[in-house]
Amino acid sequence: MGKEKEHIIMQETKIVATITSTTILFLFMININVSNVAGLPNEKIVVITNNHTNYLSVHCFSFDDDGDVKHLNTMGSFNITVKIRKLFPTSTMFNCSTNMGTFVAFNSHYECVSHSGPCEWKFDENFTYRYSPKEEKWVAHEYNPNYESLTRGGVIKGYYVN
Repeated sequence: MGKEKEHIIMQETKIVATITSTTILFLFMININVSNVAGLPNEKIVVITNNHTNYLSVHCFSFDDDGDVKHLNTMGSFNITVKIRKLFPTSTMFNCSTNMGTFVAFNSHYECVSHSGPCEWKFDENFTYRYSPKEEKWVAHEYNPNYESLTRGGVIKGYYVN
């Protein structure tokens, strides 16, 4: 009976050690992801402005929000309120699609996220422009090709008036 009891105690010790190490690993992984969020706000406002001299359409969407197509007059703008995910904040993104291409309007690593003001974008027929709070100027970005899935709506009913 002594050897049997000793064997059972050894098995229980192995189980406790496995559970403890798994729990510590899990808590460590959670801590890494939560620590990435440190300093990030719960939500951020993104301002999208039509910088073209004519009427343009834009469709902004994320994994959580299908968004609507916005038809903007010259210098017309609208705001998006982005809720930043607590776990895996890098998966928080907002994309915008125009007739000219797409751009990522929000990504958690943009420098504007840590500033008190909104993240700001302007777009026209040639480029998109993101405001850099650090440099205090607008920085031009080329459009990405428009690969937006047509099942998401795209800018099928968009307008571009020249």
